[in-house]
Amino acid sequence: MLQQLENKGVVRRRRSPEDERRVLVRLTEEGADQLARLRDHRREHQRRGCADFTPDERTQFAGQLRRLAEITGHLD
Repeated sequence: MLQQLENKGVVRRRRSPEDERRVLVRLTEEGADQLARLRDHRREHQRRGCADFTPDERTQFAGQLRRLAEITGHLD
């Protein structure tokens, strides 16, 4: 998978100078741009999806998402 991302110019890999067994991976500028566009696209879909909810439904939905994040350990 990393090879494919590297071939597309999304990530860059290099060996760790401290430990040759480790490979360091970082997003390229193109990868960061693609990620930002993807996040914007998803946010727009979420915004449109939530537009049909009433304000009370949005509040309930946000509360349930918060609870799920707490249960799965994604909120401290």
